[in-house]
Amino acid sequence: MVNVYPFFAYINNPKYVSLDHALLNRSSYMEYDKNLAYDNMFDASIDAFVYAMEKEGFNDIPVMVTETGWPTSGTDGASIDNAFTYNENIVRRALNNVGTPKRPGVGLDIFLFDENGKSGEEFERHFGIFGDNGIKAYDVRFN
Repeated sequence: MVNVYPFFAYINNPKYVSLDHALLNRSSYMEYDKNLAYDNMFDASIDAFVYAMEKEGFNDIPVMVTETGWPTSGTDGASIDNAFTYNENIVRRALNNVGTPKRPGVGLDIFLFDENGKSGEEFERHFGIFGDNGIKAYDVRFN
């Protein structure tokens, strides 16, 4: 189980991680390994985790993403449009069992993070599909 937040890679390193790369928009490729190229930060994060597990001798372990998401407000890059785009792309990947460059076609169970009561930075209070009132902030399709 792993929590994956490309949003944090983007806001902490915008010079090196483009918004499109973090949102899974597949507009650019980054090569992290001479044999594997990544068109999004989500895949790169999953494969980094898999690589670390394999290096410790844990091969072929199924991976489950227990938290992921994008905030709707609170800092640069956080918006309803970006949250919708990120979560829509994540749901599509999960439904289609896309896999990653290291494990193509091996699907992932993915849970979207929905919490708006955290303390800390302002954006921490704006994750999720639903607002404080229980009404959807945007309409992600789950089919």
